[in-house]
Amino acid sequence: MKKLNISPHILLMLLFTAAFLPLAAQHNNELYNNGTTIYNSTTIAVKGDVHMAGGTLTNNGTIKVGGNMYSSNTFQQRGAGTTRLQNDNVNVGQTQFIQGSYAVRGGQSQIGVNDGSFYNLELANDQGIVWLNGTGYVADVRNRVDFYAAGTGPVNRIITDNPSALPANGSGYDAVFGIMNANPSHAATMLNNTVDSWGNSSAVDNGYVQGKLRRAISASGGQYGYVLGLEPAGAGAQRGMQYVHLDFQPGNNYDVVSGYFETGSPNVIPGNPIECGFHVTYFGGADHGEWMFEDITTTGTGNYEIKVWPQDDNFLPAPVWFITKNDAIAGTLGDCGPSPVGLDRAGFNGFSAFGVAAGITLFPVELISLKATPIHNQYIRVDWYTGKEEGSSHFEVERSLDAQTFGFIGSVPAAGSSAIPLDYHLDDWNALPDIDYFYRLKMVDLDGKFDYTETVKARLEPGDEYFSINVYPNPVGSEDLIVDLRLKDAEEIQFSVFNAIGQNIYARKISLQGGLNQVSLPTDQLSAGTYMLRVEGKDFVAGQKILKIR
Repeated sequence: MKKLNISPHILLMLLFTAAFLPLAAQHNNELYNNGTTIYNSTTIAVKGDVHMAGGTLTNNGTIKVGGNMYSSNTFQQRGAGTTRLQNDNVNVGQTQFIQGSYAVRGGQSQIGVNDGSFYNLELANDQGIVWLNGTGYVADVRNRVDFYAAGTGPVNRIITDNPSALPANGSGYDAVFGIMNANPSHAATMLNNTVDSWGNSSAVDNGYVQGKLRRAISASGGQYGYVLGLEPAGAGAQRGMQYVHLDFQPGNNYDVVSGYFETGSPNVIPGNPIECGFHVTYFGGADHGEWMFEDITTTGTGNYEIKVWPQDDNFLPAPVWFITKNDAIAGTLGDCGPSPVGLDRAGFNGFSAFGVAAGITLFPVELISLKATPIHNQYIRVDWYTGKEEGSSHFEVERSLDAQTFGFIGSVPAAGSSAIPLDYHLDDWNALPDIDYFYRLKMVDLDGKFDYTETVKARLEPGDEYFSINVYPNPVGSEDLIVDLRLKDAEEIQFSVFNAIGQNIYARKISLQGGLNQVSLPTDQLSAGTYMLRVEGKDFVAGQKILKIR
């Protein structure tokens, strides 16, 4: 077996000669770099394997490789040249693999620093497979990857594991392929794949990353395509390519975002949720799967939109579809579509699991809006707007001090059936100043079924300034609660404490003088939780939320 041991003095001669060596046994005529600094600015062909056992390769030309590629973790690669994996006249009928660390060893800060990545990578294997042998970041490109460089034969896939024993799910793939070009363009960074038109569901599974794919993200935002999935499969198999793209808003600080696809990953949402006016009763995770993403720095933030094209799907018919995150309804509410293919949803921040869900049964009430508004600083009006109703009974308005424990404050009859928009409201005259109140609706239909809405918040501001109040310590432990109260004139003041559902559990009247007064209220009989203190005089009423911690 012939080995080419590269030295700076004979590099160009040996690289040029390697292109004209006669055909020999498999993986003969190999190219070795045993740790030196080498340069290439022409087109060469290595008919066997490439070994980069350290050192630096500056490639500003084209290197065509007929065998496999190996490197050490100290190897560095620079230049704006091209590496093509093509076994058209040697090693015919075999897949090719990349092993070692032809990668950026870290995030974007390591590009050109600790970096063995390719600039351009072209795939032209006659079996349609180039695979990564190893764990972690095995291969990256700094500019683009071309899945169909030869223009003939099969469109290639990059498989990030050994194809002789493929994992069932993306989480089991050991290696990661990366595109470290932060340009958001899809067409310029991933050439000749089957999703150049932003995805399809045609059962054509070529030109994608089978396993794990990471991409560098620009702070200026833009659309980033992830042509990822599992092994090719026929229609209905819920495998194959599962294309998705992420549209980042300007000002994000994500660095490198990595993704894979996981079949049989349930995304069932607890309770009886409603989205886009429909009961959500179908969740595509268990029989289709979910897209799993993470920012490798784990500290990135910023809003983005996600758009998915489930490949080879056989979802049941449904009137509305939407994207779920972490087994919950998240993102922009009401952002639904008629099909899971090409479905998008905005308003996300941070990463994890994304699936699709569908609403099957129309809920009797289509709620368009819900809000709570202070009116003349005297009471809070809760009003809601419905688009249409069918079989609705009534609305129950509930209030809370902590957005967790709610109590009933009033009921409003529903129209029953209506095809036109309707406006409802309920006025809460028991609201006190300086307290955050949380409101929600319990929407009840004629057969007794019900659902809750989202929560809204409102607050009354203090009125006249002739008095002041200061309550401390808050949170309070086992000690007394102290109330400093400044009054204009002497009068009798009512002190009341209410629990989280509005029950009066303490009441006391105390005669106070004009000026500054200090009152101690015992808290030893209160259990841990949230309470409201009400202080009422002849011309004022004030309130303060209290947190009892022990």
